[in-house]
Amino acid sequence: MLKILIADKVDKNVIGQIKNPKFSFSYQPEITPQDLIKIISNYEGLIVRSRTKVTADVIDRGHNLKVIARVGSGLDNIDVTEAKKRKIAVINSPESNSEAVTELTIGLILSLLRKLSLAYSSMNSGLWIKKELKGEEVEGKKVGVVGFGHIGKRVARILTAFGAKVDYYSRTKKTNSLKYIFKHSDIISVHLPLNNTTKNLVNNDLLSLMKPTSFFINTSRAGVVEEKVLFKLLEQKKISGAALDVFWQEPLPPVSPWRKLPNVILTPHIAASTSEALKKGTKTVIDEVIKILSK
Repeated sequence: MLKILIADKVDKNVIGQIKNPKFSFSYQPEITPQDLIKIISNYEGLIVRSRTKVTADVIDRGHNLKVIARVGSGLDNIDVTEAKKRKIAVINSPESNSEAVTELTIGLILSLLRKLSLAYSSMNSGLWIKKELKGEEVEGKKVGVVGFGHIGKRVARILTAFGAKVDYYSRTKKTNSLKYIFKHSDIISVHLPLNNTTKNLVNNDLLSLMKPTSFFINTSRAGVVEEKVLFKLLEQKKISGAALDVFWQEPLPPVSPWRKLPNVILTPHIAASTSEALKKGTKTVIDEVIKILSK
């Protein structure tokens, strides 16, 4: 029997529907890094999300591993180089959470433009500050979509339907240069994977080009942006505001200075957190893991 360890929370109903007697699933969504290293040698397959870090040490102890899978997009929590050295297949499910991330991105854009965070908090505090809450519309805005994969394409399509004028940039497809996009956009939305090419790609050279009335949204990976530069621009109000779902340290510390910026909306890395995305991702990954181990 082939054993598969699931080290993060996934859709348990999908697991229960697997009736193949050749495979055994061990569901340990709270397993610690120390315990993972102790038991990983017992498994041919490993399934994670973003919590578990599949380091070189984990892979080194996984003597029987044939496949490592991530439910979701990106592979930055897996040492892909080490896995390839050992001829271990590495897969993910980039399509499964595209709709979820897209919808949150649109929600954050609307929240920034309509000052919804302040509207909510002021009403909960017993205030009526209608005069301070004049917002802006998406229609007619110039939006720069940085990263044009599954999510970037969806975001561009929806914003176009709103009446925005969308420019996009990726390695293979672009309507304009990054410098042009950062200089002329009213809204920048980042949808990049984190790798050696994209780390700190959104740096001072680009961020300093943004208009003082512009907004910055990141629902991809924090590491693609230079943290100190973005913080300083927001603190000094050289750009109007930002919405961030991802952070350079997660969980974000309670005393983080990011929590004190009044022109920033923060969400705790929930872009892909919908029941639909989890179900799709779990099924996609488990089906592929079984296929690989059946060869």
